Amino acid sequence: MTRHGETNLRGLVRLRSLRERDSRLGLATALIEENAAAAQVRALEEQITTTPGTSTSELAEFRARQHRIEALTAALADARAAHASAQQLALAARNRWVEDRSRLAAVESLIARRAAAVREERRRRENRELDSIGQELWRRAQALGERATEAS
Repeated sequence: MTRHGETNLRGLVRLRSLRERDSRLGLATALIEENAAAAQVRALEEQITTTPGTSTSELAEFRARQHRIEALTAALADARAAHASAQQLALAARNRWVEDRSRLAAVESLIARRAAAVREERRRRENRELDSIGQELWRRAQALGERATEAS
């Protein structure tokens, strides 16, 4: 692989890793918001279920209790809508992160495969050089053997 191509891939890895990190942080933020919205829903549901009944027969107390329950019910509906929205955001953030992570993995895999190919080519070249050296040493040994036989 050329130096220029390697530099381009390394730059692409940096870019992909930054995008993956940003989407991971976005996912973490979305999950925090989703958990907060779910906690708000649970808290409002708890308030509604634990609101005491009227123990007196006064109309003002009854109206105040009914007003409180209506306000809590409206707040619960809003909180459920906010929770549903937060769930959708978290799902979109998770999908984005998975996509960015797979793109980063693809580029890293490409670099690893190219590096393995370079190592393999280097190994083959070294083997050819060693074979050439071995062949030359064998020829010299044969030539020395022939000279020794002729001299005797």
